[in-house]
Amino acid sequence: MISLYDVKKLAEQAAAYHHPQFRGVSKDEYNNVTFDFAVFTGTEREPVLTREAWSDDGLPAAVRSLLEEEYREAHTRWYDAAYVHALGVLRHTVTPAWGDYLQASTRMDKAFAALATTADTHWHTAVSRLVTAQDQALEAAQVWDEQAAGVAAVHERFRASYIPRDEAYARAGLDPTGWVIGYASDYPDYRGTPLVRQTTTTIKQQREHLQTVASLTVRSVA
Repeated sequence: MISLYDVKKLAEQAAAYHHPQFRGVSKDEYNNVTFDFAVFTGTEREPVLTREAWSDDGLPAAVRSLLEEEYREAHTRWYDAAYVHALGVLRHTVTPAWGDYLQASTRMDKAFAALATTADTHWHTAVSRLVTAQDQALEAAQVWDEQAAGVAAVHERFRASYIPRDEAYARAGLDPTGWVIGYASDYPDYRGTPLVRQTTTTIKQQREHLQTVASLTVRSVA
């Protein structure tokens, strides 16, 4: 079993090849080797053990093995940080796009609900107001899906990360409550992108209801 002293001696011999974020090496209570790194931001270059380290014939096998382990750990930490960073880059466009959709969707729902108490003399105006709200909601859904495609692409790119999505969002300063995010393959899609499909379905249901009401109203008058 290698001692802490020996691990530190190996680390000293590897001094020329440590990752720039490397700060030290130790052993935990279970005698496992652990590495200390400066915090990764995700903007660093992907950690890869240099060609010089691989080709250094004077480097003992145990030192090279320690370096391999160090770079594997560095890569894991960098990868997770890069995931969070990539999501954070989208914050200033994704957040307002979702807010705009929520507002447009709420206006559409309120316009539809208002028809139930609209007097006959104001029916056409109310329906026109609903159609306008539906068009605006669909436009907002299209804008959101454009932003959501970027989010889905980040998830796909960093799908090997061990960070749960909710944690990644939180660390990136994002609140994904209610978000409609598909898979990267859903953008684009001949069937329509996720939120556009969902909004289109809602609009279709609203219009079918109006057609039913109009049909029954005409029959009752007749």
